[in-house]
Formats: sequence, C-alpha cells, structure tokens
Amino acid sequence: MIEANIERLWEQLMAFIEEGRVIPVIGPELLMLDIDGKPALLYDYLAEQLAKRLGIKSEADDTLNTVACRYLAQGGQREDMYPVLKRALAELSQVKPPETLVKLAEIRPLKLFVTTCFDPYLVRTLNQVRYRGKDSTQVLEFYPGSGKDLPEEMEYLAGTTVFHLFGKLTAAPDYAVTDEDILEFMHALQSADTRPKLLFDALVGQGLMIIGCQLFDWLGRFFVRLGNRHRLIISKEKTDFLVGDQIRKEINLAEFLLHFSSRTKIFPMQSIEFVNELYQRWTAMHPAGVDDGEHFDTAARALPVDKAEPVELVAEPDAREPMRGGAVFLSYAHEDEEAVIAIKHALETAGIEVWFDRNTNALRVGDNFKARIKTNIEQCALFVPIISRHTLTQERRFFRFEWKYAQECADFYPESRRFIMPLAIDDTPPDDPNLDEYIRELHWERLQNGQCGAAFLTELKQLQRAYRRNSE
Repeated sequence: MIEANIERLWEQLMAFIEEGRVIPVIGPELLMLDIDGKPALLYDYLAEQLAKRLGIKSEADDTLNTVACRYLAQGGQREDMYPVLKRALAELSQVKPPETLVKLAEIRPLKLFVTTCFDPYLVRTLNQVRYRGKDSTQVLEFYPGSGKDLPEEMEYLAGTTVFHLFGKLTAAPDYAVTDEDILEFMHALQSADTRPKLLFDALVGQGLMIIGCQLFDWLGRFFVRLGNRHRLIISKEKTDFLVGDQIRKEINLAEFLLHFSSRTKIFPMQSIEFVNELYQRWTAMHPAGVDDGEHFDTAARALPVDKAEPVELVAEPDAREPMRGGAVFLSYAHEDEEAVIAIKHALETAGIEVWFDRNTNALRVGDNFKARIKTNIEQCALFVPIISRHTLTQERRFFRFEWKYAQECADFYPESRRFIMPLAIDDTPPDDPNLDEYIRELHWERLQNGQCGAAFLTELKQLQRAYRRNSE
C-alpha cells in the first residue's frame, strides 16, 4: 500500500538525510538524457542501440533483457552484447548529465551511493559537482566471484563512494544486462562466502532511499530483505523509502510490504518528480549552497562520459564551515594553494577526510574566526603544515597562528603520538632559521616527484582511523 501521509514521509526523510543516516540506491529511471535533441531514458536508448547493432528486430517496449533474449534465441552469443553496449555509451560522451543526478550530488550528507546501473554517469556527475572534475570519487563494483567490498566501515569512508551493485561498464560480461544476470547477482549477494560484508553492514545499519530501481514484485521483496538484518515482519531498526515508476505499478509488492514490512515506505511519486522535490526541499533548508552562484548549472554545461571537464563548480570549505571531528587539517601559505588543492584531492582519493581553509590569503582578525580555527585544530586527527619557500617569509601571516596553536595542542598528547606531520612541497631545508624550532625538529615528509608517497598516505589513513575509533 502506498503511504498516504506524504508530508510526514518528507519530514522523516529530510531529518535522516540531515543526520547522514541515508544511503541512496539509484536505478535507471533517473537517467533521462537529451539525445539528439530528444529526451530519452538511457537504458531504453541502449536497448534500441543493442538491437540495431546486433541486427535484431526492435520493438517499441524493448528492454535490454528482451533484446538479449531475442538475440540469444537466434543463436547469438551472450559475450557479444557487452562490448557493443560499451561502444554505444562511449558515443554519448558529449551528452549532458541527467539533471536528477546533479541534484542528488548537491546534497552533501549523501556520501555512499549504491547503484543498480552499470553506466558511469553517477560517478562522473559526482566528480564534476563535488571535486571540480577530478576523478576523486571512490568507485567499487560487485560481480559474482569478485569478492569486492567497501575498503572499511561506512563511518570511516572519506569523500564520496559509489558502489555498483550489479557490476559496472566493461567489455567483459561482468555486469547485469539480462534478468538471468540479475538472478545470478542476487544469488551471489546472498551467499555468506561472496557477499560484500562491509557494504551490507552499511545497508542494514542505514535507511535506504531506493529511487528509480525497477524492482518487479519478487525482486523487490528480495531487494528490501537484503537491506534488513532481521525478518521484515519483525524488523524495527530503521526506515527505508521506495520511489519509482515501476514500483508504483507493483500492487502485489505494495500489499506485501503493507503486511510484512511496515518500516518500508513507498512515496506516491514518479522517480524524477521525487528528486526534483527532494532537491527543492533540501536547498530551501540550506540556501547558502544555492546563493553562492557556484552550483552546477545543468543548462549550461555538458558532462563527458569518458572525460570530465575540470571546471569550477563549488566552493571549497572555509573556516566558516564546521569541520567533522577527525579530519586531517591542512595549513599552508596562500601562495601554495594550487599545490595544496592537489594534495587534498590525493588524500581524499586515498580515503582520507580533509579540511582546509581556502581563504588564508591574509592575516584575519576577530575572536570568532580564531576561535573556530582553534576548535577545528583541537578536533582534527592530524595537523599537516605545508612547508615551502613561501612559509619562510617574515611577514605577519595567519598560518603561523595555526602552527603555533597546533603545537600547543600537541603538548597534551604523549610523545609517541604523531599529531603534527609536516609535508614539504619543495626543497626547503629543514634547518632554515625562519621556521620555528619545533617544526625544524619534527620528521618531515616530502612530495615524491610532485606526489604524496604511498607510505605517507597509508600512515595518515591509519592514524585517522585510529583517532576516530578511540574517540568512539
């Protein structure tokens, strides 16, 4: 039965998103593209292209599954279809991203996305909206026998992660195209030996926002059950939200959920309509994200599938924004900002959560500002001063206030605890007299050929994880 009190549903969902307690599960109904001047759902277009390129008769309501079945019935080989689909998607490289994905990417508390689709649009959109076009979103995929899983528990994931539940695009048959593929994926996902344990720990511990997934009757029942630790009839731990054009048609599924899964709520809306309203409600609650004029403009920009354009999209965090406890604090001279942004992306790609202030181009005054910086340093897991020739200046600079306060905080830790980890980005000598004595005495890391060393990244990640575990 479809939930009648829609406003109550919205209040619940928005509160859960605000608290970071929701994992969106994305399906093909959200992928509306403008192809050759006409709106088309991506997977309907791919079904048409697959039939055309395999020489199979195309019909109006074809899906990838029906085309595949027709091809196999005529003696075709299953392996033929996957490279064809890869080529068809590559030809859409200049098509703008689905507006629905852009709007979901703008909702920053959503950091782990699960998708039942194999295309790269979700990952590309997140990179463009959140990382200025850099390939910084962590991408994982499951397929039978792969053993793929999250690298760590959800609460320790830094940055944004996308998990392809039914495989991702490749020339090999490692993603789901047919109903038989989906059956095998579902079988493997339920196996104690092959299921991605950390992913499912996240799915059963968080509310699921399942949008646009074509869950036909029994597939829908199995899918909802995967996201619950106990039998649906007794599960009271969390609330899941279902939205979809197909789901609204599944009367038997709705009846089943009504009687056996009262914590699963169905929004009486179409998938794209739902995302539009979700975005409208979120931006009304968080108007600063819209008023700064730097959010993603879907009418003006195209997002290539194979190569993201590195354009300025969103403002980086500054001292006005709260820092999540346990982040790595980067402190630097403003002349080194470009290098520090590259370091930030390298750390986030390695799964390390980072905070830094992009507005350090002057010595700023004011007790409120200094108090916020102090609080962030006190709450960070590690403090990383970025050392370069620019930090040797004898001018009054705010980064020195940060460095001195970090040294005060370090006094409260035992000597065995690494808190300040200097990173040199050029050949600045460690004995330069313009650096404070305590900085000169610390062990420095240096960029290797302009890159952060693997050992350094591993140590940062381990120390951040240990800090957060101890804080719990």
